[in-house]
Amino acid sequence: MFGTLFLKECKQILKSMVYYIYVVVFVMFLTSQLSGEITENMEKSQPGLESYGITNSRDKSAIMEKALAELVMETYNNSYATYPMGFYREVTLNESELAKITSMIENCTGKNWEQVVEEMETHYSNYAQNSVQEAMQAQTAYSVIPLEELSYDDFCDIMEEVCDIIGGGSSYQKNLLDRGVAVPMTYEQAVEAFESLCTKDRVTGAIARLFCDYAGIVLSILPIFLGVTRCLRDKRAQVSQVVFAHKISAFQIIGSRYLANVCMAFFPVIMTAFVMQMPYQYHAKTIGAAPDLFAFLKYSGIWLLPEIMIVLAVSFFITELTENVISIFVQVFWAIASLFSSVYLEGNFGLHLIARWNVLGGTTEFWLQRQELLFNRGFYAVLSLAVVALTVVIYEKKRREGGTVYGKIFKGRK
Repeated sequence: MFGTLFLKECKQILKSMVYYIYVVVFVMFLTSQLSGEITENMEKSQPGLESYGITNSRDKSAIMEKALAELVMETYNNSYATYPMGFYREVTLNESELAKITSMIENCTGKNWEQVVEEMETHYSNYAQNSVQEAMQAQTAYSVIPLEELSYDDFCDIMEEVCDIIGGGSSYQKNLLDRGVAVPMTYEQAVEAFESLCTKDRVTGAIARLFCDYAGIVLSILPIFLGVTRCLRDKRAQVSQVVFAHKISAFQIIGSRYLANVCMAFFPVIMTAFVMQMPYQYHAKTIGAAPDLFAFLKYSGIWLLPEIMIVLAVSFFITELTENVISIFVQVFWAIASLFSSVYLEGNFGLHLIARWNVLGGTTEFWLQRQELLFNRGFYAVLSLAVVALTVVIYEKKRREGGTVYGKIFKGRK
């Protein structure tokens, strides 16, 4: 009976215009983000170049230098970037607060504020600020050397004081500093990164992460429309009384609906991934790497399927509870909050709904954070099943105690 209901639900979804809008929007978004130009950055670096990009460093000296550089720049402009509650907020300090910050910088560097500013201006004058590329290089290369006797723990204590002045959500929190900072990549590091890309990621693994990064953004919202549409379909057709009185268990009804929506929502993800991975498999062979033919499938299943599961579970639960479209607004708010709370686009997965890895490669750093991603996705997979179970309970309660159809109360199944 469950299998019959599941197939029936899949057929119903295929008759829905909402589903085809879902597919079109998803495919258009992914194809606009991933293009063949990505392969231009997948070539072995040559010695003697001015820049080899950036890499993440967890070296404590590097963290102190780059954090101080950022603090100097923000203090110079009196504009501090913070992300309280996940949303960007610019903080401007008064003269008294600025004086405290500059004093902390002086204590960390052993130089007066005027000297620090002069060195910063001299550094940036060597780059053409009207060029985006040079401006980025200037920012990446800029660092402020702390006192040799300043320990990392003492530095973090000072940064905590900075956070108290600026407010919550700044990048000077110890847990964020410990994650490392972006530093210029050397030729040796560039060669090592390319070798990791070819051997550990086998090229397609790195592209699959980018695919999941972009897909995760749109999948944090799109499936909600499928879930809401399905939950309200019986009410629009005014057949809720018939369904409620049916002898089939609530678990079979809700379970088959939920599973059908998950499978149908995941199907275009798999098909899009299958098509989009082909040129990258070919490119991998041209640079002497053996592509991982199942990379897109594996990453999509681990990375994106749990996200689809939780989004649909929430839509089923809230829609069944409220019998309206409020779950759309709840999910959109959750998705936006998760997107803006991702200060770092290379990991820092935590319990974010949208798992970000918006960089090509970063193989070594990703494998260091892989367990955190697996915990994140596992958490949402388990949570989605728990939410579906609650939906079954609510649905069964309505069947036994009665429900509403467009505001009219009727008795359910006894």
